[in-house]
Formats: sequence, structure tokens, C-alpha cells
Amino acid sequence: MFGKTSEFVVQSGTIGACNSPSTCSSTFLPRLRMLLTMATLVGAVVGNVDAAVRPAITGMTSTASGLNYKLEPWGTDAVRVRIAASGNDIGEPITGALNSTTPPPSRGQSEPRSQGTTISNGAITVTIDPATALVTVTREWDHKVLLEMTNIQWGPTPSSSRATASSVAVDFGGLAPAERIFGLGEHKNRRVEQGANGGYTKVFADSLFYAKSQGGDVSIPWYMSSEGYGFVWNLPSLGSVSLTENSIQWVSNATEGIDFWVTTIPKPPPGPPPTGPLGSVYAQLLHNYVDVVGHATPMPAWTTGFIQCKDRYRNQTQLLDVARGYVSRGLPISMIVIDWFHWTNMGDMGLNPACWPDPQAMVDELQGMGIELMITFWPFMGLPYANGTAVSRHWDEFNSKGYLATSTATGKPESFWQYSTPTGNALIDSTSPESMKAVTDHWFEGYGKYGVKAVWMDESEPDHARYISGGQWKLAAGDDTEVLPAWVKYWAGGFADKFRELHGDDFLILSRNAWAGTWSSGAALWSGDVGSSFGELETAVAAGQGAAMSGVALWTTDTGGYSGGDPEDATFQELVVRWFQFSAFCPLFRLHGHRKGGPPADQCGPTNGDNEVWNLAKDSTHYDAIVAVMELREDLRDYVQRMNNVTVATGFPMMRPMALQYPTDKVCVNNSAEAQFMLGDDWLVSPVTTVGATSWPAYLPVAAPTHEWVFWWNQTVVAGGDWVVVDTTAIADFPLFFRRPVNTARAQE
Repeated sequence: MFGKTSEFVVQSGTIGACNSPSTCSSTFLPRLRMLLTMATLVGAVVGNVDAAVRPAITGMTSTASGLNYKLEPWGTDAVRVRIAASGNDIGEPITGALNSTTPPPSRGQSEPRSQGTTISNGAITVTIDPATALVTVTREWDHKVLLEMTNIQWGPTPSSSRATASSVAVDFGGLAPAERIFGLGEHKNRRVEQGANGGYTKVFADSLFYAKSQGGDVSIPWYMSSEGYGFVWNLPSLGSVSLTENSIQWVSNATEGIDFWVTTIPKPPPGPPPTGPLGSVYAQLLHNYVDVVGHATPMPAWTTGFIQCKDRYRNQTQLLDVARGYVSRGLPISMIVIDWFHWTNMGDMGLNPACWPDPQAMVDELQGMGIELMITFWPFMGLPYANGTAVSRHWDEFNSKGYLATSTATGKPESFWQYSTPTGNALIDSTSPESMKAVTDHWFEGYGKYGVKAVWMDESEPDHARYISGGQWKLAAGDDTEVLPAWVKYWAGGFADKFRELHGDDFLILSRNAWAGTWSSGAALWSGDVGSSFGELETAVAAGQGAAMSGVALWTTDTGGYSGGDPEDATFQELVVRWFQFSAFCPLFRLHGHRKGGPPADQCGPTNGDNEVWNLAKDSTHYDAIVAVMELREDLRDYVQRMNNVTVATGFPMMRPMALQYPTDKVCVNNSAEAQFMLGDDWLVSPVTTVGATSWPAYLPVAAPTHEWVFWWNQTVVAGGDWVVVDTTAIADFPLFFRRPVNTARAQE
């Protein structure tokens, strides 16, 4: 990353040079707006909008306050900022959110320009104060100050594999009153917008710890603001982000320098602002964002339909009987899933032959019914017994070749996660390319060779038994403090490489964790092991939207909730229907859960209670209500794929908060309609999230004069621009509206 220098290279005129990380604290707020009018700036000519390719621009490298820094044009209307810790050179982080060490092409037409301590790229200008190393970010066309760095606080790191590493806290002030902040990952606070509603803190180690998050709180180091800028914290270390009403603080617990990327929007064209979503400031920021962290992999057609799953189908006969049950009943299904402990021992990376005797015949029959198979895969290797007997057949290979995370206390693989294996389970080191090649080669031998093209990356935080504050584990790329939040990026990337070698982009990864750019590896995200309650359903509606605003292209949830569902309970039966009415309009449509009941465990383990549509819907009205949304989703599969194509090209998500789709509508913009969302351009969904609700509200933005809203269940045309209340006494009814062109017959999607 950033290497140690033998001496400081201090710019002429620099004052207040820092002598050590622990004493370098800059608190002076720079007043440099006059620099915004500087002209005679230097850059390279950019080509046309459709195919502009900028020559390599090295940016500006110098020192400020005794610290080396580098400002570089980086994509469209964007600049990357790096400030090295005292005595360090500018370099690259261990891994970054940015997907390349060289700037990507710009889609814009303007030239990058620099003068003194200021650099401009398209609509953005970044200035660094040579006396304090504090940075000011301004939009050039309206001279609006977007971010003002108010403080850099260096300190000792809790742990690092690099002697030159420090901790650092960077404060940005000057947030506008009621500035709205979107992104930062998947949240459990039932809010889509994280800024205007008050303070919010995300501690990355908390997100990774299952006991705190249940796999449902995901940290992604990106946000975008209603003021028209976006920000990436380009460091993979443990740390945190904190929002107050007027400031944002980013903390890295181990780094050799500050590294962030910031972007803004170009000057709007003359005339009234566009009313559609592509005129949204967020649309442009998302496009700039995915250009630098990675565009999503297209979803295969077989992922657009219904996915059947439960905890757990325990053998081949049971799984095939369920698949045949869907087909014989005429129920749509495109994928079925084999969950955990289908292996003999942890780390065996294959199906237990006693329970799954003929995988090839199973896959062939499923595919003959139009059903693909997904199989879960965990990142652990069972530790040997006390007498030295190996648990996993791959233990000797992974241990002897250094493919496992090691304890910093003992220097050996130790129990990272205890579950099931009496001696505990070591963690596979995803940051080692050699380890990932071995993992995916064994995955192919255990699963892929049968034609399996979908992997369920459960436990991908990676799950751990004891809270990791830093300094406990060593990986190939660095220690846990330096790199653990990005472990999933390596894990997903290794599997994507293998899948692309075999199938091109015709694959799916479903992960319980995400980081910036994991979607470029074809990784979807789900909402974790949420409980079976109406409160958790309400949380999921906001969580999916937050993930979408963070760049996640494909998101899903456990329909009915994962834990605590009793198929004999009337409230749970109602919950399942209402959850189906939500999940059918998520990017991925998936039923999963651990249900109460079921037969005793046998040699293939427990199977728990039933989780199939005909077993969950005890009442015929419930069954009909579920089937109605399943069949509608089946009709929408081509639409879903078209919307995903938009996401792949531009970063504009399929699951859209109302503020994203209707950026000029006051109700949508002020966050009053966060309990509803759009699936693509045309479907508005307001899920019912209260037990026994006899009515439910939805807000319909103005669609006229070119379009109109149609209440789907009776094809009634409803005027936009106001709230409506839908009678939900009948379990099949909920607010679902279709936006169609005026004076057309019912749209056929």
C-alpha cells in the first residue's frame, strides 16, 4: 500500500509538518473558495459522450502539512483523493472499493484541469490546503461546497501487519439542513434514508458479527447525497461511519493513508428539469459509482422466477418430490435449493453420498422440469480431533499449504466458528489466490461437474464465534483489522472467476454479505436470518431499498422470515401471504425458512417443518392469494430481466425507493413514502406489514398526462398526486399499482 519513506518531502512553504501519526491532528477549516475561479488549468481533451476515452492522467502529487498526497481525475465528474500517513509514500490499499488502480474512462466531455493545490474534473473541483491537508470538494458550475474536511486525527492502530500503518478518523462538516443520505449498505433501522432523520452510526465489526446483525446488517462504504454528490471510502479495514445532522465521520482502524473517491452531477441542460428517474441526481451518481467499483453481472433468465428453499431438504428423494409437487400443481418454479449440512464433514465440499446418491440424475431431472439447482457452500474447514485425525478430507492440503486464516496468538489455524464440529472450524483464507483456486476446483469436483451453476454463499461475513475488534486473525493479504470487511469481495470474486471459466455470465451467487462491487462478481444479497414477524417484514421493505441505493443489483429476503415460523399459527399463516406479496416484487423471489415441526432427524439429519406453498397455505383463500402473486411474477420475468439490464448498464436499481423514481415529487423526496417502492419503471408496491390490517395506504405520484395508474386487482384507473387507501380486508388485496400509457388496454408484461 503506502510505503515508508526515508525522509519527508516537504513542499516549499509548508508549515505544521507532522512528526508522527499520533500527534498529527488538523483542525483548521480551510477557506479556499476563491480558488474556484482559477483558470488556465491543464488537462487532456476528451472525446464524444458515447465513446469518450481519456488518456492516462497522473493527477497531482505533492505534500501538504508534511503529508504526501495525490489528487487524480477518476471517472466521470469525479476525483480520487489519497493522503499518506506521516512518512509514507502514496500507494494502493490492500484491496479497494475502486475496481482498478488506474482511472476508468469518463463519459463526459470536459477536460481534467489542475493548478496549484486544486484539481478539477468535469463538474467537480477538489482543493487541498497545504497548511493543514484538509480537503474541500466543490461543484464547479454552481460553486456549491459539497464537502469540507474539518479534521484529520491520526492515531495508533490496534493491530496491523504493516509497521507503517495508523488509525485515522476523518471528519467532514458543512452538511446542509435536512440533507438526505442514501446508501451505506443494508440496514435494520427501518429507514431508507439515513441522514435527515438524525444520527446514525455503522460499526463495520458489528455488521460482520452474527450475534449483533443476524446477517442482516451490511456495511458498504458508499453514500450519495440529495445535494448531488456521492462518496466512496476506499479502504477495506475495520472502522466505522457516523452521521450527525451536519457532519460525517469515517474511521479506519488500520491504514497507511486516507483514500476516498468523490463524484458529482453535471450542469443540468437549459429548460425545466426532467421529471423522470433518469433526471434524478441519484441516477447520475449511481452510474458514476458503478463505473469505478464495477457494473453488475447480468442475471440469467432462470433466476428471474420463483426460488423454493427451506431449512432443510435432507436427501435427494425429498428434494425431487418437492420439485415434482410444484410442477404437478402447475405452480411456477425456476430454482430449488439444497441448504446446509448436506456434506459429510465440514470442509468436505461435496454431497453426502448416503443422502444424495446420484447428483447427476438429480440435476438432470430438475433441469428437465425447467428447474435449476442451487447448493449452499460454507467457508470453513473442520479442525482435526485431539488425536490428530482429520475431520475434512481436504484438511491436510489446506493446512499444509497455508490456505487457512491463522490465529495471531498461536500462528496456527484455530477455531474461527464453532458450530457442529466438536473441535471447531478454521476459516478458509479468501484473500489468497491459491486458496481460492483450490476451493473452487474442489467445488467443481463436488458440485459444478453435475451442471450446478448457482452457489449460496452462506456465512460469508465470514461468521465467527467471538467478536473481532482487530488483531485476532492473520490472512494472506493482511490481518483482520486491515482487510476483514472485504473478505467477501475476495470470496465472491474467486467463485465468479470459476463460474466464468465454465459458463460465462450464466451463474448466480447468493451471499449473506456484500461490499462495494461484489455485484460485479454476480453476487446477490439477502436480508439475513430475519425472524418470522410482521415487524421483520416491515424492516425488510426498507432494508431492500437501502441495499439497492448502495449498488446491490439483486436482493431478496426469506419469505415468511427465517426463524420462529409455526405453520399451525394463524398469525404466521397471514404473515406468509403478506410476505409473498412483498417478495414477489423483489429482484429475486425466494421462499426460505426454518419452520417448526417436522419428523425426527435421521441419518441425513433434521428436516424441520414443511415450507412449501401448499403446506404453508392452510386456508384456500391464502393459497389463492399466494398463487396470484406467483403467477404475476411468472408473467413479469421478461420485465424483470429488462429492468436488470438497465441496472447492469447504469447502476440504476430494479428495486427503487420512491425518491429515486420520482425525484421532483415532494412527498417522495421528503421520505414520507419509504414504506413502498417501485419494481422498475411501472410497478408500485406498498406491502402490508401489520397483522389484521383492513386497509393500507399508498402514495401515487402524478403520472399524467402521458401515463395513468391502474389498481391491478380490479383494473380501476386511479388519479395520481395523492394518497389512496386500499381495502385489505380480503387477504388477497394489497396496494399494487401498474403505470401504463394513457388510453391503452391492459399492459401485457
